[in-house]
Amino acid sequence: MLLPSTFRIEKLTDIELLRQCIDVQRQAWGFAEVDVVPLRMLVVCTRIGGQVLGARDSEGKVVGFLNALPGFRDGRVYLHSHMLGVLPGYQNLGVGRALKWAQREEALARGIRLIEWTFDPLEFRNARLNIQLLGSISRRYLVNIYGISSSPLHRGLPTDRLIAEWYLDSPRVRAFRLKEMRGAAVPCALKVELPLNFGELRKNDPPAALQVQLEFRERMLRLLQENYCVVGFEVNSTSQRAQYYLQSQVPDIPEI
Repeated sequence: MLLPSTFRIEKLTDIELLRQCIDVQRQAWGFAEVDVVPLRMLVVCTRIGGQVLGARDSEGKVVGFLNALPGFRDGRVYLHSHMLGVLPGYQNLGVGRALKWAQREEALARGIRLIEWTFDPLEFRNARLNIQLLGSISRRYLVNIYGISSSPLHRGLPTDRLIAEWYLDSPRVRAFRLKEMRGAAVPCALKVELPLNFGELRKNDPPAALQVQLEFRERMLRLLQENYCVVGFEVNSTSQRAQYYLQSQVPDIPEI
């Protein structure tokens, strides 16, 4: 699969290429060594039915990668996508999006129809990719699942996460792949908002950021417990708010 310019996506199995994924994690996330996915785990992913996909530039350098582990629930196999990272100098160029669509193609080729992953709902770039561009949905909210992270991106806040459910062959995801639903109005009953300057708030006023996070957590937990489903996300530059859209009916999703 070709990316803009001369980037390409491929499976990574060579030990030296997998080793480069460690450096991508350090630079993209700023993790301490204790939080880095180790080389041995990446090797395991390639050998047990998981995935390690890399974006390589024209010189063969790994500039972004993702990894996933096989999961088994209710008698069905799915993939849990654990990490996606792109080197800082290559972000906002479509590398992450290309990695995800390549991940979908590889999984479907093996008969896998569901990929799940966790994402920080306070990182709006991630929310835009996962919901607005890929067409995933979210019905579960996890409270401080990883404990306090060493990444400076998190600024010591609890690692609350939404779970993205990506039904790879659903009409919804196929439509997003064909760009039919991007920018379309989202049918919803409710929206939950966050200040668009949350990143600055998290950096400059952590207690205030924590209060925003706790209020967001409380509302999302309540709505998801009432069987609402996150189906849309957008940034409203006029109101300076990031908006999660929820509806009471789960979109049509196939049996997996």
